[in-house]
Order: sequence, then C-alpha cells, then structure tokens
Amino acid sequence: MINNHSSYANTKEVLYTLICRYQPIARSDVANIAGLTRASVSNIVKEFLELGLVEESDKVGKNVGRKKILLKVNEQNAHVIGIDVGRRNIVATIYNAGGKMLKTERSSFPYVKTLRENVNDTKKLLDKLLIWAHLKKIQIDAIGIGVPGPVDPKNGIVYSAPHFRKNETVNIKKIMEETYKIPTFVERDANAAALGEQWFGIGKKHDSFVYLLLVEGIGAGMIVDGNLYRGSHELAGKVGKFVFPKIGDSGEICILEEFGSEISALNIAEENAKKTRMGYLNSIMQKRPLNIDDLINGFKAKDPVAIKVVDVMTYYTAITVSNLVLLVDPNLIVIGGDFIKVGSHFVEQVQEKAKKILGERPLADLKESPIYDLSISLGAATRAISEVVSMKLTGLKGKRF
Repeated sequence: MINNHSSYANTKEVLYTLICRYQPIARSDVANIAGLTRASVSNIVKEFLELGLVEESDKVGKNVGRKKILLKVNEQNAHVIGIDVGRRNIVATIYNAGGKMLKTERSSFPYVKTLRENVNDTKKLLDKLLIWAHLKKIQIDAIGIGVPGPVDPKNGIVYSAPHFRKNETVNIKKIMEETYKIPTFVERDANAAALGEQWFGIGKKHDSFVYLLLVEGIGAGMIVDGNLYRGSHELAGKVGKFVFPKIGDSGEICILEEFGSEISALNIAEENAKKTRMGYLNSIMQKRPLNIDDLINGFKAKDPVAIKVVDVMTYYTAITVSNLVLLVDPNLIVIGGDFIKVGSHFVEQVQEKAKKILGERPLADLKESPIYDLSISLGAATRAISEVVSMKLTGLKGKRF
C-alpha cells in the first residue's frame, strides 16, 4: 500500500483514508494493510487524535487476550459541500467527514444549457445551503464539484465539457473562491464517482477497481493501488472517446459515445417510438421530448421500444466493459448512472454479453453502484474532505482566502 518513496505527508493522508474506508479498525490492522510498523502507525494516529481527525471507538475487538481499541473518523472534524453539476440536473449536498448527508438542494432543467449557466445555477443552491449551515452554526470547510468534461483538477478549470449547449472553458474554482472565499476543488464526474465509491461505497475494501459512469457521455474513474489514476494529461478513463473506423472506405471514425450513451439511447427510443405510433414512450412524446426517466419507466411498463433500447444499451456497455477488462484487467468494475434504475437486469445482461465477447478470458466482477444517485456529489465531497485533512496535517487548518 505504502512504498519506500512515499513522503511522510502522503503516508499520513493514506492512513487517514484507510481508517475512513475500514472503520472501525485497530491500529495493528491499519499497520498490516499499510505495510508499516505498528509504532509508526501509532505515532501518526496520535497526531490524528490531537488534531481531532479520528477518535477511539467505544467498540473493542473480540480477540482473546488484550482488547483492541478501534479507530473511526471523527465525523465532526470537517463539513463540506459536494456538488454534482450535470447537464440537466444539479445536486448540492452538505456532508460531514463521515460522508453523512445533512442537507440537499437540487435543480433540474427541461433543456440543456451552457456550463457557465449551470455554474450560475449552482451558486443559487450554494447560497441556500450556506444560509442553512450558518443557522445551524456549521462551518463549511471546503467545496467539491464533480462536472463532465476534461478537467484540470489542480486549477479547477473545465475545458470544452461535452454535451452542454456550447463548448466553453470555465474556471469553476476561481468563480467559486472569489464568490464564497471557501477553498474549492473540481473533479471530472467519473473520477469523483470513483472517489465516492472508494471511501463510502462498495470500493472501500478494494485497492484497485474501475467505476464506469453511464450518463449523457461515458466515462470511467480508475482507482489503482489505492489512488485515483489520472494519466499524464488528466485524460485517463475517457472510455466514451474510444474510436473505431466506420464501415466502408470513407476513412471516417466513430466514437463509442455515439452508440452507448444516454443521448444515443434516447435518440433510438424516439426514432422507434415514432415508427410504432403506440406504447408508453409514444404517449409521452405526444406531450414533450423523452428523458431518461421516461425510458426507465417505459422499460418497467414493458414498452417494447424501451425494452429494445435497454437491450442495445446493455450490448454497448458490455463492449465498454470488455475493453476495460482487456486494457486494465481490474478485479472489480462498478457501474453507475441512470440505467442502474432498470434494476439487476441491466448489470446481469451486461455481464452475460461481456462473457460472450471475452470468451475464455476472465471477466471482472461487475457490481451496480449502491450509491449511484449520489456518487458524484459524494465523490466531490470526498475530494474536498481529503483536501481539508491535508491542510490540517500540513498546518494550514482549512485556511480561508
């Protein structure tokens, strides 16, 4: 877990993460997982206790002999706001350091706007949450934001985020910090989801796994040896941009997102519903354009078009999963996004189709995310919590601007 090249500061951050993921946990177990001596872990834990980052649990181990005192995160050591800035929905939530939701505000739109417009709408939600926090005497230590697109996570800049009304570069970190004077951290949505799953979801007991996010676009967040893998240019996990040639001699290429995303699913649904002129989806289309919830509800209502579209989506998701298996060879792939609402049928069909594609090659364990509906906001909060912890460990103590 921790190698000889890890800095002392990094070692402390890794140990805090381990305690969060495996809590309640004894010092000796932390040492075994991290590959450190018990004395080293005890010294670092002593610092954690002094800073109020962790606390000793009332629970004790049941081993014969000396009882183990277990450690857990002090949930009150930090409060952050995690935000999922989607294309048609924004969710902003106050979390404590234990990942507990305290207050949520939401916005949704009937049409896709620009990213900058969504950022302005995000500020309206933040205003409400900050007023609530002030009334409850809760200090917000940091803001974390998960957003689609190529993201510079250090400087908080989003470059030409896809599937918004127009391509634009937006420095979200600068906008939020100038407005609220609160440290703000920005992550690509799939990376944020992977962090949330690692700290608070089914990825807690896995040092390496892939989170596959199926929304308007397709993206993956990769946890490798306990760390988020970003790549040399912050582009790791852009699986929706996998390319392949079009049939024929035109020399043109396609990208996977054109076939296996929510946008492509809705396009297929609308085209086929118009042809049938009957069924659940067709009746919705007489009133307004379809959205992804209509497709899910149509599937549950046994609409033939919806069933066909979900089957198509499981096929392209299986292709994506197969490519990830051949590229990364993970033990676990967690699938998130709205199609999880279909139920266990979706992941089961993806697994069945992926097995046929891979043949005798081993397939990763496929699981649906149990926190798929909040994984991005929780993951953005996770990034914020980790930064707050880092600031406290380095003596900055959540310095304001």
